[in-house]
Amino acid sequence: MDIDNRTDLIDFIIDENRLHSISENILTHYFDTIPELSLSFITPREIQELNKTYRGYDEVTDVLTFPSDGEVDPETGKEYLGDILICVSRASEQAASSNHPLQNEIELLLIHGLLHLLGYDHSDESQKEEMWALQNEYLDLFNINLGRKPGEDLGY
Repeated sequence: MDIDNRTDLIDFIIDENRLHSISENILTHYFDTIPELSLSFITPREIQELNKTYRGYDEVTDVLTFPSDGEVDPETGKEYLGDILICVSRASEQAASSNHPLQNEIELLLIHGLLHLLGYDHSDESQKEEMWALQNEYLDLFNINLGRKPGEDLGY
């Protein structure tokens, strides 16, 4: 997993090794060879523009995913799963309002993004139940404690 910090936040420190471990552990349940993917930390302005362009919502969101549809990296020969984009400012707000560390929020958003790249969605109640159950399993597996239930409306 390639991690890119595209924010100008000087004090943004994250445990990248843990993020790698979480993603590799999850992906080994789905693939014999772990595919490549990118994780980018971006600004509210950037995520709002992407959200507007690709989803039609002119608002800041916490995470966006862009699946690659089975592309293969010509240099490595590995499948490229896609991109996960996390808005650090929104994640920080959500962590603060939920009273848990930013690292925990980032890990939740990474898991959520990975599930989207793997084809899970929450556009209807049945899909949401399936995705949330799996997301909760991974939160428990990696001992990620949150001050709220995932998906709980924070009023943003």
